Amino acid sequence: MIDGSWTSTAQFSGYGWVWLDSLGKVQLMGTRNHIRRESALHSEMEALRWAMESMLHYSTCQNFRTDCKNLIAIINEPHAWSSFAT
Repeated sequence: MIDGSWTSTAQFSGYGWVWLDSLGKVQLMGTRNHIRRESALHSEMEALRWAMESMLHYSTCQNFRTDCKNLIAIINEPHAWSSFAT
């Protein structure tokens, strides 16, 4: 599970992720602050990127969860989000 936080007036964005096992028990988690991104969506995307990068070291995890509908839309329809193409 991943999440990013962002406000237009804050200096930093926050990111977090939690790795749950098949029984729903927390196995590992991470949190960090970084210089504020361009938008809330950018923060959510950075949280996902960081979670995926982190999981490469610990697991072959293939599933990530988020409550950000726009992030899900970017993944499902990348051609519709040209500003995130890179």
